[in-house]
Amino acid sequence: MTALLRHPVFRRLYTAHVIHIIGNEFTFIAVVGLLHDLSGSGLSFAAGTVFRLMPYVITSVFSGALLEHWDKRRVMIVVNLLRGILVSLFFWITSPAYLWAAYVLLILVNICSAFFQPAMQVAIVRTVKADDRLAANSLLQGTTSFLIIVCQGIAAMLVYLFSYRFNFLLDAACYAVSLLILLRLPAFADEPERTGSGFVQRLREGFRYIGRQREIAGVLLYQMAERFLGAYYVMLMYFVLQERGEGLFVFGLLDIPLGLGGVCAGLVAGRLADRMGTKGINMALGWALAAMGVSIYAIFHSGPIAALAAASLFCAFASFGSSILAVTRLQQLADPDYLARVFSIREMVTMGSYSVGCLIVGYGAQQAGSAAVSSGLAVFGAAAGLIWLLGSRGQTDSRTGRQLEKETGAGM
Repeated sequence: MTALLRHPVFRRLYTAHVIHIIGNEFTFIAVVGLLHDLSGSGLSFAAGTVFRLMPYVITSVFSGALLEHWDKRRVMIVVNLLRGILVSLFFWITSPAYLWAAYVLLILVNICSAFFQPAMQVAIVRTVKADDRLAANSLLQGTTSFLIIVCQGIAAMLVYLFSYRFNFLLDAACYAVSLLILLRLPAFADEPERTGSGFVQRLREGFRYIGRQREIAGVLLYQMAERFLGAYYVMLMYFVLQERGEGLFVFGLLDIPLGLGGVCAGLVAGRLADRMGTKGINMALGWALAAMGVSIYAIFHSGPIAALAAASLFCAFASFGSSILAVTRLQQLADPDYLARVFSIREMVTMGSYSVGCLIVGYGAQQAGSAAVSSGLAVFGAAAGLIWLLGSRGQTDSRTGRQLEKETGAGM
């Protein structure tokens, strides 16, 4: 970990990411409060989630193909500038008549984000050695989860003591600081420009490439199932605020066990994944889906808040752990020439699954209650985990010597 933080590119990417996450966690609970206040609906967060994710999903279809011919450093700088300006505008929305403006801002912020994530992934793969990428992904995820613990706790108290609106300004300030760090980001080696192919052709090539690579397609399908299960979170606000009658600050405090589960996942994945091999990782991924299903059932059938928090921690551990392993696996499997497109398509399919899941879960909670919907998610998790375990039996690392050579060379 220390060696990674001495790396000039990764250190700045990591620091900028940390500062952005701090602000993002303050804004997250503020958006929940804003949408709830403006609409008066316990399911307003579900609608907000759709307005966040669908633009992200649609933009991710083509962002990777565009990024291949763009300066990744410049993309990250411009995106953070735009996100900081847009987030600050939430502060001025005070009337239900402008609920539409809140949704427009959510759309614009997430269109920007659809370009940032693939650009950051390319930057990591181009500058971090292949053997260090699992450690890099674990450090990023573990730190993100730790910040969820700290920042959501602070944000919940600020909401309880003051107005949530000031959280939007804090987030805008964090984007400004993150932007200053990215301005000092040194240049890094990029993939050769493919000037002979146009945007539409590159887009088609990306989908055809994934269609030919069964292991990559399998990992993407796995992450779609995991994100569908992750939609239980959109039901949590309805469950806490409406069915249990708790305050908004309780919803914020429940993010603490979620963050703690992510920290534990980062530590365990970083220490054990290299010893497990491909077969062991595939088994861990399959059991993680089943574990998510069981813990989701427990969350919505628990009485005491402490039991709900414990089930949330276990669910987060399984979810974040599977995400770390799956992202690292994609970095290993994808040809560097297709990397930006693979990760932009990944964002499209995973967030698309999450968005569909939010619609189903949100509507189902309103019609049948959270307990019934959580039972359905539990069955889905167990079935998806079993299918993954059966489908991955005997699977080995299929990377060719040429791919390994290119991958290792790219990290130098």
